[in-house]
Amino acid sequence: MFLQIIARPDPLLTAEALRHALRRPVLLARLGGWALLGLALLLRLHGDGLNFTLLVAGVALAVVVPMFLLNGGVRRVLRDGGPTTVEISDDGVACSTVESRHAYAWNAFSHVDHLAGQLVLGLGRSRFVQVPTRGMSALQIHQVLTTAAAHGVPVGRG
Repeated sequence: MFLQIIARPDPLLTAEALRHALRRPVLLARLGGWALLGLALLLRLHGDGLNFTLLVAGVALAVVVPMFLLNGGVRRVLRDGGPTTVEISDDGVACSTVESRHAYAWNAFSHVDHLAGQLVLGLGRSRFVQVPTRGMSALQIHQVLTTAAAHGVPVGRG
């Protein structure tokens, strides 16, 4: 199997892939923020007054940190992005731009998720390779997922 895709970075697909990759750290930040906000409210109801430090820290963790992680990541990807050529073969996946080329064997991927409009091949620690599926047939998508699974990469549906 050999498949070659040339695509420009799509901000919506990139944001979706990044939200998917960062779902655990974002969830932990939001939970921590809401816990601090709840503690500030409990202290206020207890009669100790409003603790502005807890309030500001809670808002920062619940809102600012997730927004910074997601928006900063999307901006970084789009800033670096020109047209990207993705080549998928039985040996692995290679991504090329005007500035660089990266090739990964199938065993480098921790998982493959089939999200709307794209395949996200996880490299661990919120790093991933996006493969847009806009120009691919259902059979080609199935072949990529089957090849990944045959090489021991867990396949998910997002």
